[in-house]
Amino acid sequence: MDLRSVAGRGSLVALRRGALAALGAFAVCALFLLAAGQDPVRAAVVIVAGSLGSVDGLWEVVTRSVPLCIIGLGLAIAFRANVFNVGGDGQFLAGAALAFAVVQAIGDAGPLAVVWLLLAGALGGALYGGIAGALRARFDANEIIVTIMLNYVGVQAVAWLVRGPLQETARIMPRSDAVPESARLIELALGQSHAGIFLALALSPLLFFVVRNTVFGFQLDAVGENREAAEFGGIASARVIFLAMAASGGLCGLAGAVEVAGVFHRLEENMAPGAGITGIAVALLARLHPLAIPFTALLFGILTVGAGALQRDMGVPFPLLWIIEAMVIIAFLLAGVRGRRARAA
Repeated sequence: MDLRSVAGRGSLVALRRGALAALGAFAVCALFLLAAGQDPVRAAVVIVAGSLGSVDGLWEVVTRSVPLCIIGLGLAIAFRANVFNVGGDGQFLAGAALAFAVVQAIGDAGPLAVVWLLLAGALGGALYGGIAGALRARFDANEIIVTIMLNYVGVQAVAWLVRGPLQETARIMPRSDAVPESARLIELALGQSHAGIFLALALSPLLFFVVRNTVFGFQLDAVGENREAAEFGGIASARVIFLAMAASGGLCGLAGAVEVAGVFHRLEENMAPGAGITGIAVALLARLHPLAIPFTALLFGILTVGAGALQRDMGVPFPLLWIIEAMVIIAFLLAGVRGRRARAA
């Protein structure tokens, strides 16, 4: 599977293929709605009205988009090296768990508490992603299988933590105590969102600079294009793969820490379930371009909030969102295969 072909060449042809792939994915979802006896046009109206039709809905869209943007940026790093990181959920939870554990250990550290929390989250995700990276680099293990299995480990580990050593003092609910006020992100719009949006927006141009203007960015693209040629040119591909997975996991873990500091204010089960898979669609829809990922994250934020409105107003099951995500991923992979064959011809 060549993920570099999904990224395209930045040409108008690549953009057109991306737009056609996205439209094809949504057309398939419209067929699912028709098969279920629902009106696709009315469903589209409900999605837009439920997500963008009110100030509260708009802020919810922004809040849901923040972790998707950070995860999408992280996954784009791995994808550029042609490493398919499907472990965003596990790395998200690893970052959230370590972030909370560090804040609980240091207590109320004043203004630096939230900094320690975010750094710990990034470290937790990097360590977790580094496991799959090391196995791929050293033993050429299939990173798809490894990261999927690590997702299950992460889910069960957090379930054990919130029922065991990190459970709240009252020992009633399967969740942790709340983090101190100093470890929380600044609230925006009367508590409807948080300052994590600025972090997500700042990471986008930063990653763009890294992939376009640094040695590491060049090595990512070189290994992704042709690992054997990169090694012949003196690039240690195993090291690049490991670092790509660690950096990818670090950003996914950072997203988990942001959710702890900005939304949940504690460690819980089922924090943003499926965010890692949605992040794949976010990264692919942006064609791995860091500056486009915030916009595709916003799109999936709209779909996430709108899917809830569909469930309330039309009785459409929420898993329709997962169908949309799956079709986007499949459509873009097919577009990448077509583009690679066209270049070969």
